[in-house]
Amino acid sequence: MLFYDDLAEFISSQSEKLAGLETANIPEVGVVLDVLGPNENQDRDANPGRHLVTRRVDRLAIDCSGIEGDRHRGLTRLSTGRETLYRKNESTIVNRRQILAVSPYECELLSERLHVEITPQLLGANVVIGRSDGADYCLSDVPLYTHFVITSDDAVAPSHPPVATLVQYLQQKGCSLAGRAIAREYGDAELTHQFVAHAEHRRGILCSVEYPVDSVAFLERGQQVFFKFPMGCCY
Repeated sequence: MLFYDDLAEFISSQSEKLAGLETANIPEVGVVLDVLGPNENQDRDANPGRHLVTRRVDRLAIDCSGIEGDRHRGLTRLSTGRETLYRKNESTIVNRRQILAVSPYECELLSERLHVEITPQLLGANVVIGRSDGADYCLSDVPLYTHFVITSDDAVAPSHPPVATLVQYLQQKGCSLAGRAIAREYGDAELTHQFVAHAEHRRGILCSVEYPVDSVAFLERGQQVFFKFPMGCCY
């Protein structure tokens, strides 16, 4: 988790993001276009630069711990170098980094910027969410804590309960791990640094699973995704 230096910087940045929402083309309803699971070798040391690359699967089994069989699975995890409030590997924190979601347009933009094909698999994505009408938009633009209510492919409104609910945690930043996977794929070491520079605000979003808790749900292609924008709670 990265933080702003102060409230003034936060207000300035968030004001720009809010102003851009009117033209961001974020849908009210999306569709699951693809689901991707972990590869067979997720060991970072044994599979450097490729351990995060995902692969197409028929469906993803998820619950509140995340994706079955995924290295990110768990209700808690150890702090890493990304969590600047804690020392690396010394604090147990709640795990909200369970699922990475992207839109097709983000992959298209990155492909144009890097001049190689950037696929959801190379980004380490788990779910690809498009607009139902096929128009372009960037999932990275959705407001913080947007809820994604996933229902059957023929639903016209969110079901009660839904198949599953994902909650956006934060934007995924361009990182050297994904950059190295892309560089290795195309045999060009320069792509590592180029990816980090060009992926800012276009890498997709990290989500946690809010529902289900006591059972397993399956994410599949064609499911409807209702975007819900929270305003708070009333007790």
